[in-house]
Amino acid sequence: MTAEETERPGGIRGFRPSARRRNRIAAGAALGALAIGGNMLAYASLDGDDAEVVQAADDILAGERLTFDKLRVVDGEFDPSVNAVAGDQLERLVGTYAKVRIVSGSLVVEQAVQPEPLVAPGRSVLALTVPAGELPTGLRERSPVELVIPAPGATEGDPVVIGGRLIGLPRDAGDALGTRSVTVEVDADRAASLAAAEGVRLVLVGPSADPAFDGSDDPNGSDDPNGSDDPNGSDDPDPADAGSPQPGEEAG
Repeated sequence: MTAEETERPGGIRGFRPSARRRNRIAAGAALGALAIGGNMLAYASLDGDDAEVVQAADDILAGERLTFDKLRVVDGEFDPSVNAVAGDQLERLVGTYAKVRIVSGSLVVEQAVQPEPLVAPGRSVLALTVPAGELPTGLRERSPVELVIPAPGATEGDPVVIGGRLIGLPRDAGDALGTRSVTVEVDADRAASLAAAEGVRLVLVGPSADPAFDGSDDPNGSDDPNGSDDPNGSDDPDPADAGSPQPGEEAG
């Protein structure tokens, strides 16, 4: 019989851990208790405020008009740094438009909505189908794009390029060819020719000012309050007049 075995009355043998093993078991239990206590302390120390905020009850696409059935009010503890719309502002949100895609379950923030539609005056929105393998990587809602219409037939003419902006992310077109449907915004006078074209290709281009966000039709985003045409922006008098006497003055 080993030192870790004992004989109980009736000839039944039992196991009794040695002193070293008892110390290890006790140390393991103490570490487990410390870990549980640390987690509880960490969660108790989280700085959150109990408040009612607006949450998306369904996916809301960029440019979509917000309705009551797309929104709901939830109550909980939220980080004060999150600029979520307060629950009592739900009615104010109804009728506004989403600037970007708002995923179901996410909190609605002020920066994600605007009072006016995303389609700017003089613009049109249409859907195009593009083979999945010919879509560039990195497409985002409101990304500036170029829509390329190949030259007709076997002619060697230059393709037609139309500038636009991506409104909806690519989706499965539901056919057996694996094509994807994309929604784009273009100038109204180019929409018909683009809708009738075949083999349109989509090119992702560099960022540019979005008139739907800043309300500016200036592609350069100029905010010069003076409206000056002087490229130097100078208000200095004409040097040719610097030495000319003014009315009522004598020439020196």
